[in-house]
Amino acid sequence: MEENHKLTLYVSYYLSRFNDDALKNLGYQTWNEAFIDISQKLKVNEHSVKNWRDEFDPLHGHRAGWYQRPMNPSRVKVAKALENLDEKDIRSIVADIISGSIKKEPNDLTQLTDLVSDNQPQTRNYGLRSHTGRLAEECFISHYTRTSEPFRGELIDTRDMGCGYDFEIKSDTESWYVEVKGLSTEKGGILFTSKEWDTARKLKERYIVALVINVSTNPSITFINSPHNKLQPQRNIVTTIQVQWNVPYNDVAL
Repeated sequence: MEENHKLTLYVSYYLSRFNDDALKNLGYQTWNEAFIDISQKLKVNEHSVKNWRDEFDPLHGHRAGWYQRPMNPSRVKVAKALENLDEKDIRSIVADIISGSIKKEPNDLTQLTDLVSDNQPQTRNYGLRSHTGRLAEECFISHYTRTSEPFRGELIDTRDMGCGYDFEIKSDTESWYVEVKGLSTEKGGILFTSKEWDTARKLKERYIVALVINVSTNPSITFINSPHNKLQPQRNIVTTIQVQWNVPYNDVAL
């Protein structure tokens, strides 16, 4: 399948899943306008855009017509990859595809197109990062037990709750929310999942990053309050697919 066809599948999925909201959020007045504009920008047949949207419809309870046909494996891959992303995240990817700016992000482009390929590469192993993260969390718990930093209160473990943060610190009058990030050395970037970054945006100054460096040797902790206002991450797309927000080292070292 050609690259532009692969990218159009992501656009078509978005159009199907979010239907009229997708049309409005992309700035189109009618479906015909959307099909023509997308086909021209992505250099595909406008009927293909419509048909591929319709192929995803049985998943989302919209238009009938394709429900009796088995779904093409490439469509299944796109649907499985995007099913856990919210509208805003998928829209940001789709907008970059339609505008052509996705081609300025070669890693994102490769991740999206490889996912649809028959020879999809094996998903990368992030086990080492997870190990570093666990060590960092243990360092933070130990540090908080000794010092009650960054705020005094009851430390509540929320790591298994999918909240967008690892710990809540609850006092009699206020709560703060701590996301722990670990680096194995003194240098490196940190990753936020889309859920973490969106939670940081909503909680503002009550969201705190506990950055633990040298986690395996001589750990030390720096606290970054209100990271959404202080850091400027770049979006990454990984083949699960989830959206992450990457903060380069130079921006972490405030």
